[in-house]
Amino acid sequence: MRLLHHADEGDGTHQVRASTSTDGVHWTTTGTWALPLEETPRIGLVSLNTAGATAHFDYLRTYGPAD
Repeated sequence: MRLLHHADEGDGTHQVRASTSTDGVHWTTTGTWALPLEETPRIGLVSLNTAGATAHFDYLRTYGPAD
């Protein structure tokens, strides 16, 4: 999963777009979430499926803006 963040000063929102991949090569991008700029975005991992299902997350990396 990838999350791309952009602070849009024009409309006063944090814009976050998610992409997912099962192989790390081919990515499917979803819609964009818009959150108020006054809020500080935070990352949370959750697994939703069936009662009793367990998810394992190997690692979490964050990157600053590309130069």
